[in-house]
Amino acid sequence: MEQFKEKLCNNYSLSPEDLEILLSHTESCFIPKKDFLVREGECNNKLYIIKQGVIRAFRNNDGEEIALWFAGEGEMVIPVWGYCLDSLSQLTIEVESDLKGYYITKPEIDKLCNESLRFSNIIRKMFEHHSMIMEEYLLFFADNLSAEERYLSLMKKNPELLNQVSLKKLASFLFVTPQSLSRIRAGLRKKSK
Repeated sequence: MEQFKEKLCNNYSLSPEDLEILLSHTESCFIPKKDFLVREGECNNKLYIIKQGVIRAFRNNDGEEIALWFAGEGEMVIPVWGYCLDSLSQLTIEVESDLKGYYITKPEIDKLCNESLRFSNIIRKMFEHHSMIMEEYLLFFADNLSAEERYLSLMKKNPELLNQVSLKKLASFLFVTPQSLSRIRAGLRKKSK
């Protein structure tokens, strides 16, 4: 099984058969680096599955981008306001490295869920796990970890971010300056020698 499929099955408690059912109803997509799944104030009602690449969600705060979360290979991404409410997004979702993946629209998901209990359960499992991931992001900051501990935790869970996301964007997510993050990384290199 491809690595991204294995990750997707593990992330969302899907059997390989369930995954194949889901993917058989999706469209392939390629979205180049620096393009957007949705911008703040726009609407997008698609569910995306990342085969390759990293995306970042952020909010603009007086001209400064505040990173909210990242997603990579084997993860599902939903522009929530457009998907759930058919309304305008409250954040921007940008492609950090060329994205290869799949998408399916909300109307298509609704239709398939109405026709198939199995498909409906696949989507339910994915949304349940997605809710846990979003709560993990909240806990990530509520646990009162130091900036170094947050960095180490992020790198343990998402090591691909190091090669695909700029230091400035990682620093924004960790609520530190790029200079502080550089010092943290230098200190960790010294400790590992």
